Amino acid sequence: MISEIDLAARLKQLEQLEGELICKGARSVGAGTNLSYADFFIFGALRRTLAQSRGFRDLINSRNFPCAAAILRLQIDTAMRVNVLGLIDDVDQACRAVLDGEQFNRLKDRDGTKLSDAHLRRKLAEKHPWISKVYEQTSNFVHLSGKHFEVSIARTDDESRIAYFQISGHDPHRPEETYFEAVDAFFEATKLAGMLLLAFWMARHQHEAVLASMSKDSGARKPPIKS
Repeated sequence: MISEIDLAARLKQLEQLEGELICKGARSVGAGTNLSYADFFIFGALRRTLAQSRGFRDLINSRNFPCAAAILRLQIDTAMRVNVLGLIDDVDQACRAVLDGEQFNRLKDRDGTKLSDAHLRRKLAEKHPWISKVYEQTSNFVHLSGKHFEVSIARTDDESRIAYFQISGHDPHRPEETYFEAVDAFFEATKLAGMLLLAFWMARHQHEAVLASMSKDSGARKPPIKS
């Protein structure tokens, strides 16, 4: 069980997940695939997902929890944006607008609702309820908040009522178990983002491949001879 493995093993699992996403992504859009603006958007999302995962591992290894927590929030952000593509009528036009510099939150879904972060979070949380709590907690690390004060406390002495602060880019010394929850949440966020990315490509390109194969078979088959 994952609760029984140490921090290094957890980070290794995350690295292995990155490798799986690379392999499956490459198979989804091989040479000769007709690409659209939506595909270009997904390429960027996959690149971001992998880069953030690598960065997260580096930050946990260097004991930089505030930055690692902020990247967890960004990983959820990627999943939210990819998830909502299924709610847009003309996804290629929407992705083209984003690639041309349009802000994502100016776009609208097929119901006419603007794609604000709050709306994106609600839609993703409909199927993945854990997202809301993690999103709210990690958002405090994206903006300067009380969380940055909390993580600067090295230790406290209840008897003397003295608090000791560490002024450093590294976390105060803490047991590695302190990082388990964040690493596990990041693994789930990365797996979710990857699943949504690959599902988008599979629905688009493998569906086209099946239809093309059916069309080819139909064209090659001789019509029945009428008596």
